[in-house]
Amino acid sequence: MKAVLPDYRVRRSLKSKSLRLKVTREEGLCVVLPHGFDETRVPAILRQKRAWIADALKRVAETRRFLEPKPVTHLPDTVRLAALGETWAVIYRDDKAGSGLRLRTEDGKLVISGASLAREGVIRKLKGWLRVRVREGLFPMAEILAARHHLGLAKLLVKSQRTRWASCSSRRNLSLNTKMLFLSPELVRYVLIHELCHTLHMEHGKEFWRLVAAYEPRYKVLDGMLRQAWKTVPQWMF
Repeated sequence: MKAVLPDYRVRRSLKSKSLRLKVTREEGLCVVLPHGFDETRVPAILRQKRAWIADALKRVAETRRFLEPKPVTHLPDTVRLAALGETWAVIYRDDKAGSGLRLRTEDGKLVISGASLAREGVIRKLKGWLRVRVREGLFPMAEILAARHHLGLAKLLVKSQRTRWASCSSRRNLSLNTKMLFLSPELVRYVLIHELCHTLHMEHGKEFWRLVAAYEPRYKVLDGMLRQAWKTVPQWMF
């Protein structure tokens, strides 16, 4: 009796040189085929890889449950940026005389003031401030690593992706997620090394992982830690 295969999608890629399996929160199991690959071979390959697939699907399901929207109504009273070794107390002040919502730093505190301290507006202000901290704190780290390892970095951008810590484009532009600020310094370094290696190898092939290992021998351990690191990000960031 043949094992029942999980649901999967097939996608062809002109860049791929061999069959690849991807498991993501958005697509589930995706089989990436190079041009000319015989699709009828896929089921047999999936049966051979069923243990790896089951483990990957389990990890994605756990992460998906964590990222599902939860009713959070309170405003944060502390923002801890582990990546930079910073902890900021958040102070809220009613200011009926002022117009709009303002955020300023004051003696290690974030002071948010305005006539209305509605949660949506406050969170928007905090996220805007975090984008600035990424530019001030994480951009220099990426530039130093790129220069040290002679990796061609073009531009640095800030994004707020829901499910990706960072990404690298074919033009060697790195996009850093504001949620990286809540990672430990060693995980931040690993994410940056990982994405910088994509400036030479876009695919997750053997050459890519060989390069990652040269700059970070503990990459397998750190990669495992990174899968659980979403739990360190406060829920209001989602």
